[in-house]
Amino acid sequence: MKAQKYVHLQEEQVLWAIIDEEDLAGDDRKHLRECPDCRRKVERFRDELHEFGQKARQSVPPFSGTVRLPGEKPAPVSHDAGWLSFFGATAMVGLVVFFSVMGMESMAPGNLLTLQNQESLLEDEFLMREISDMVESPLSDDMYEISGENGIGFDDDFLQFVVPDIQDDFQS
Repeated sequence: MKAQKYVHLQEEQVLWAIIDEEDLAGDDRKHLRECPDCRRKVERFRDELHEFGQKARQSVPPFSGTVRLPGEKPAPVSHDAGWLSFFGATAMVGLVVFFSVMGMESMAPGNLLTLQNQESLLEDEFLMREISDMVESPLSDDMYEISGENGIGFDDDFLQFVVPDIQDDFQS
């Protein structure tokens, strides 16, 4: 007989043999087929699992009936419910008519144009504020972070060098 130099399977390998023998490495699978001790270990563990399953099935009470959730109780019926919805609908229609009539009188076509003019004036004012901010600090905050300066001290000559006038470009 051949002397076997194999070490018996470890517990993790025994578990893999029970779960799926194909997941074992080739040598381990061969050892499992040839070694009666390891086969006994695997069979013993399978039997223990089977007994554990039997005990679990025996300890669970039999399923006897269907499980039902408590049903929702119906809302109490009110005799005034029909009148309430009718009153609410007529009140809404009345409010819509009231505000539409009031809105037509107060919004003459001339007033609509002034509202549009006010909106454009607000947009123009916002644009002028942005331009003023750009004149005060011509570079973005990111540029100030890179240079480490706060933007104070840039004179007109420096700005002229960075952003030349359009007239200077035509002369060259």
